[in-house]
Amino acid sequence: MSVLIKWLGVGIGVVSLSVSAMTLEQQRETYDQAQTLITNRDIPQYQVLRKQLDDYPLTPYLDYRIYMLDLDKRTPTEVEQYIKTHHQYPFSQSIRGAYLDALVKAKDWQGFYHFQPQKPRMQSYQCSYYFAQYQMGKTVDAFKGASKLWLSGSSIAKECNELFKAWDEAGLRKDTLILQRMGLAFSSRNRSLLNYLQDLPESEQAKANAQAIYQLYQDNTQIASFATSQARSALNKKVAMATLKRITYQDANPQLAISVLDEVAKAQQFTDKEYQDSADYIAYSLINTDDTKLAKWRDDTLLKSHNPKWLERRARLAIQHQDWQGLDTWIERLPSKEKNSKRWQYWKARAQIALGQVSEGKSRMRALLGHRSFYSIAAADYLEQPIQYNTLMPTQQDASIEGFSTSLARIKELIAVDKITAAKREWRWLLARSSSEQKKLLAQYAAKHHWNHLLVMATIEGKMWDHISLRFPIAHQWWFNFYAKKHDVDPITLMALARQESGLDIDAQSPVGARGLMQIMPKTAASTAKSYNIEYSGADDLFDVSKNIEIGSQYLAGLLDDYNGNRVLAFGAYNAGPNRVQLWRERTGGKVDVYSYIESIPFKETRGYIKNILMFEVYYRDILNKKGPFLSDLESEMKY
Repeated sequence: MSVLIKWLGVGIGVVSLSVSAMTLEQQRETYDQAQTLITNRDIPQYQVLRKQLDDYPLTPYLDYRIYMLDLDKRTPTEVEQYIKTHHQYPFSQSIRGAYLDALVKAKDWQGFYHFQPQKPRMQSYQCSYYFAQYQMGKTVDAFKGASKLWLSGSSIAKECNELFKAWDEAGLRKDTLILQRMGLAFSSRNRSLLNYLQDLPESEQAKANAQAIYQLYQDNTQIASFATSQARSALNKKVAMATLKRITYQDANPQLAISVLDEVAKAQQFTDKEYQDSADYIAYSLINTDDTKLAKWRDDTLLKSHNPKWLERRARLAIQHQDWQGLDTWIERLPSKEKNSKRWQYWKARAQIALGQVSEGKSRMRALLGHRSFYSIAAADYLEQPIQYNTLMPTQQDASIEGFSTSLARIKELIAVDKITAAKREWRWLLARSSSEQKKLLAQYAAKHHWNHLLVMATIEGKMWDHISLRFPIAHQWWFNFYAKKHDVDPITLMALARQESGLDIDAQSPVGARGLMQIMPKTAASTAKSYNIEYSGADDLFDVSKNIEIGSQYLAGLLDDYNGNRVLAFGAYNAGPNRVQLWRERTGGKVDVYSYIESIPFKETRGYIKNILMFEVYYRDILNKKGPFLSDLESEMKY
């Protein structure tokens, strides 16, 4: 309390300073004090401070915390009304779960069912929902729900234990359900669950089937014996198909899968589609085989396939080998949607030109010009035409965001006090409640306030693909220029990479731990800092703009040095690692052009990553009015 008393100059009990006399900085300090009082459950003193904060944008968060203190004492009707009244706040969505938890803890099943009359999304709440039905006498519905929850290839939430106990005691855990769950566990490769389930069946026939399934899981090579000895059933067929996949990939033995496929399919009566799906899976695993016989089997199989994923991968293999006749064949096998995409129209044109159909190929290329697409630029490059694409500028909208003024004020204040995670949550909630036209206005609002990451989010949510100036804000330019000059890297390259990596989110953190604008892994940061004598204290440094750009630009500069300035290879290594780049180059063998190399990369993420950054550089150059080629002479002339 000492800090507060110091600037008020009076005791807490006799505060008389008017609200209008408080500066914004004083409100922030009072807000922090109020948060501490709530944490300490000093409610009387908190209530004194609360009176000073009626017009402070973040005060609703205080009211929310106070409301949550007594959540378990409130009725379902009261909580439902509170959620409706406060729907404009993102925290309104967390109240339902917290209240359900309180009802479960209190075993108030009547209250639970009153408050949650529809099946919830989360499994744990579904367990409680059906158990509440059971307690309310809706036994049939409750046990139907239990049966559905039981059929999972994974472990089930502990909240289901009481429900399953009642369901089992009612005699409804039938052998057929146990075996069905074994099939799901088998497909999910859940050995421990399979081991548990195999002892549950009661009939001798079901026991034998369960044990056979478990034994097959232990030894995949017994697939033919299993398929021929076990009864024809949907379950055994499913297990057999899953085993063929396990043999193919987990055991890396596609030859065995091929040798038993026909026997297994006949024994378990695969449909034509099931047979083709299984064969496709095996064929896909052979995409890089050097065995002539296996390659022929693969191609014969894929020629009968209708799966665009497998067919596109085979087309990429043709590009990798510069097999233009084969490429034309595989493109023609694609479904019309994929075949008519800009990607495959570009490669169809390349194939035609290579096969001597120059006029037809160039005509197809010209049809691709003028679009906001990597393949449009690739076509322009091939035809030696200038790059052109559609752009839109912000315009006056009929919609209004005046109703969002309090939400925007909260976001502004959250950013000011460095509560970025909360600001992003508010922004996402605001976008979710806005129309398409309002999203455009919100994007313009974010641009005006230099909320760069929030701006990027709004353009994505609003599908504002042609609004290039909004989609690619100029952020942290001083730092990009500074470290670009220091490490001899084009600042536009750094900006484009950061835009791809994080959407310019300073506080971004990926599921695997990459951090900050340039999404640097802490281990990579540490090794880069050590190699180049950069001051680095730990992973949290990567949330600092200057440090993140310093380390990220140095790491990229090192990769560019490794590849003689080739951005295509450096970007690939930044995303997937140098070892994979080396493997991909070994496969192309120094025989393909840059576009063929990019298209041959087997990782969809890395292909998109390289193409996006190259495109983003084009956009940033246009925005900043900076000249520069799409590809350098080295990149375009080199054989990969």
